[in-house]
Amino acid sequence: MEGDTVRSTTRLMAPRGPRQYASPKLFSAQTLVHYGLHFVFPAVLALVFFPGMWQTAYLILLATMAIDLDHLLAKPIFDPLRCSVGYHPLHSFYAIPVYALLLLLPATQIVAVGLLFHLLTDTVDCLWNFSHCQECYANSRIRGLRNWVRKLLGREVID
Repeated sequence: MEGDTVRSTTRLMAPRGPRQYASPKLFSAQTLVHYGLHFVFPAVLALVFFPGMWQTAYLILLATMAIDLDHLLAKPIFDPLRCSVGYHPLHSFYAIPVYALLLLLPATQIVAVGLLFHLLTDTVDCLWNFSHCQECYANSRIRGLRNWVRKLLGREVID
């Protein structure tokens, strides 16, 4: 987003050639963990937190993946090395507190759990990418947020 205060503190690195994708394999550990967290673990959440209506809760948790429709606004639509957290509007640092507030209303608690868990899952994927792609971390809004918080706390900003 333009005008995003977190974005303004992020310094972009010049690409050093074509970006190398994390794993060209369809069934890499990262892919299995990511989609397992998106599709399998919500069943666990539904069973633990909403046992009396776990089937309905599971379907609602799956429906919260509609949050990914905001990827259609990006160019390119899919970039396996782009961290969606902080980048897409429904994955923004402004949306997260709104999703957390939804936890306070009984009627929206299942949706809130689904949205927040979706963002946690995407954060795990981002961290996995950062572990082998320094450029991905340097260009992420997570880095900008981290440095903004460090500055706010009077700590040294890390480049």
